[in-house]
Amino acid sequence: MPGTPIAAGSDETSQLQIRFVVPPAFHDLPVFGTEDQVAAELWELACEVLAADPAEVRLGWAALLAELIPPMGAAGVIYAGVCLAEVDGRPSSAAITASVCPLVGTDHPGAVDFLLARLARARPGAEVTAIDLPAGRAVAVIDALPANAPLDDGREPTVSLIQVHLPLPNETELLTLELSTPCPEEWELYSELFAGVVRNLYLEFADLPYAAGPVEPPDEELAARVRAAFG
Repeated sequence: MPGTPIAAGSDETSQLQIRFVVPPAFHDLPVFGTEDQVAAELWELACEVLAADPAEVRLGWAALLAELIPPMGAAGVIYAGVCLAEVDGRPSSAAITASVCPLVGTDHPGAVDFLLARLARARPGAEVTAIDLPAGRAVAVIDALPANAPLDDGREPTVSLIQVHLPLPNETELLTLELSTPCPEEWELYSELFAGVVRNLYLEFADLPYAAGPVEPPDEELAARVRAAFG
């Protein structure tokens, strides 16, 4: 979402702007717009990302993504991005999403403790911890979930993911940032990229347009690894 403020909340006089920068290896998905607009943007994206593939492959990928857009809208997704890359000669992929939903079952002061207890009970196999971010106190979840389809060799694949749940300062909504990847070999690289996204999350009550907030300088070693992996 480079350079794009997102307004959350219903009070027109105090819109909450949510800003973060996604690494350039991730391609934005059109989560807003009419069906025709979404279809056109997905086809354009498929032609860009899969330029070397035949038209039927690009069409199939665009159609697959199109099926994901309505559930994203229902889940309050305000941003979605996908990465298709080649790392050390093997294909690799990951996705980043951001969603905003009502804060339910708790008040804002007790939200982090409430989420810690609820998520620990609901996902006993996950690592659930409280973290302090520049944007506020949040809950981080690291987990591995079954994927939808078995691999060619019959093994059950998993999707590794990190979620960060941040109660927003409008005190009525919850922001969830998520990184997911089916490629455990690149887990360290993707998780470092995601950590940069979360650390540079910036929130502000203000009238649009957005007033730029502080951004941490890039980690040069990580930047070199990203350039080597993604070009």
